[in-house]
Amino acid sequence: MLQDCLQSGVLAMMTIAEDRKETLSQMVDAFKFIEQQAGLVNALSEPGNMIDEARSDEVKIADVMSSIRLLHKSILKKEQKEKLMKYGN
Repeated sequence: MLQDCLQSGVLAMMTIAEDRKETLSQMVDAFKFIEQQAGLVNALSEPGNMIDEARSDEVKIADVMSSIRLLHKSILKKEQKEKLMKYGN
């Protein structure tokens, strides 16, 4: 339990920013760094993730990373769309 709290705390400290876009950008960068140091997420995932395994409260890092990347991409697209609407082509 303590190790999990320390890991999430370190990630949170790496991604402190004043707005959501910058926070997500820093999280994407932090995950890229982790992948460079530890390897690709698919290589890190555990084999045998079957539906009928015992339930746990674990969250897979691949799920977190893909969610953060998706949020970051959606914010960038929204911002780009707003700029196009404001300034035109």
